[in-house]
Amino acid sequence: MRIARLSAYQVAVPLRRKIKHASFSRSESQSIIVRCELDDGTTGWGEAVPREYVTGESVLSVFSQYEKLNAQSPLSSSWNTLPELLALLQQLKLPELKEAPPEYVHRGCFGNAARCAIELSLLDAATRAMQTSLSAIFTHLDSARELLQPQKSVRYSAVLTSMRPIKQYSLAALYRLTGFQHCKVKVGLPDSDDRALLRKIRLIMGRKMDLRVDANEAWTREILDRKTEQLAPFRISAIEQPVRHTDITSLKNINRLQQIPVMLDESLCSLEDAETAISEGYCDYFNLRISKLGGLIPTFQIAQRARQAGFEYQLGCQVGETGILSAAGRHFAAAVGGIAFLEGSFDRYLLTENIINEEISFGRGGLAPALSGPGLGITVNEERLRLQSRKQLQLIP
Repeated sequence: MRIARLSAYQVAVPLRRKIKHASFSRSESQSIIVRCELDDGTTGWGEAVPREYVTGESVLSVFSQYEKLNAQSPLSSSWNTLPELLALLQQLKLPELKEAPPEYVHRGCFGNAARCAIELSLLDAATRAMQTSLSAIFTHLDSARELLQPQKSVRYSAVLTSMRPIKQYSLAALYRLTGFQHCKVKVGLPDSDDRALLRKIRLIMGRKMDLRVDANEAWTREILDRKTEQLAPFRISAIEQPVRHTDITSLKNINRLQQIPVMLDESLCSLEDAETAISEGYCDYFNLRISKLGGLIPTFQIAQRARQAGFEYQLGCQVGETGILSAAGRHFAAAVGGIAFLEGSFDRYLLTENIINEEISFGRGGLAPALSGPGLGITVNEERLRLQSRKQLQLIP
C-alpha cells in the first residue's frame, strides 16, 4: 500500500457555548483535518487541534510544515503490513521552521499537532483497507502486552467549566443523578473563591463522586501550597497543571511532598517532558492528549513510560475536537489499561455541528461502547467538511 493523495483542511468548529478557564476562553475551535487516500482508493481521516500555549503550534505553523513536507519518507514509502506501517510512522518527523518557538522545539513538542493529523489519517486508511479495527495497531507496538486491557465499554468523566453558579450547581446535580463517577472542576479564575466552589460542589455531588480540579497554569507554587490546605477537606484526587509550564521547576520533588497529587498537562507534551517530570518528581499523574502528544503512537509510548516509572495517567482531550479525535480517543481508552480518568466524546454536548455522520458521544453516567468496524469506525461528511473549511492544502501528489 502507498499514499496516493494527502489533503489538509483548516476547519472552523463552532461551540454551543463559550468555554472559559484560567488560560483561555473560546466560542470556536480550529481543527486541522487530514484526508489520506491510498492507491487502492481507501480513504482515512486524521485530526489535530493546535494550541499555541500548549505545543507552540498554530494553524499557520501546521500548514507551513505541511507545505515543506515534499512527500518525504515515510509518506513516500510503501508498506504491506501494520508492523511495517508502524515502523515507518515512528520515523515521521515534520520539517523544522525557523520561526518555531525555541522552548517548544527544545522540549520536542513543536510539530506534534501537525504529526498527529497525518498519523491518524494513515492509520485509519490502512486499517480500513485491511478490514480491521484501528485498535489492532496497539497489539503491534513494542511491549504492548503489559499495557493492553481490551474493554467493551468505557466510562468518561464529567467536567464543570466556568459558568454562572446556578448553571454549575444544576449541572453538578445532573451529573450525580445520571450516574457519573468522576468529575473535573475548573478553578483558578480571577476573583473566584475556589474553596467555596468546591464546598458547594462536594455537597451537591455527594461523598462518592471522585473530584479533581484543573487550575490551567493559574497559580504559583506558593499559591498551590495554600490551595492544597484549603481544598484537602473536600477529598480532591488530583490538581491538574497548577503552575505555568515556564515555572515547572518550582514543582521539583512535589510528588514526595504534596498532600493532593499533581497532574501535568501543558508541561507534559512529549517524551522529553515525561522523562524530565519523572526524574525531577514534578508530578504524580500525566494528562495524555492525543493531539498535543503527536498521535496515538507517541501517546501509547508515554503511557508505557508512565507505567514503568510508577506514575498514573489520564487520557484527556482538546476542547472543540470533532468526532475524528473523539473516535481515536475511544479506541485508545477501550484498548489501553490503567487509565485513571477519561475525558472526551463531548461531541453533541459541545459542538454546534459535527463533521462525522455517527453519534459517538458518551451517554448516561459517561458510559460509551467501544467502536467497531474497520478503521476508526466513523465516516466523515465531506460536504459538511467543505462548508466548514477555511483553507485547503494538497500535500501529495
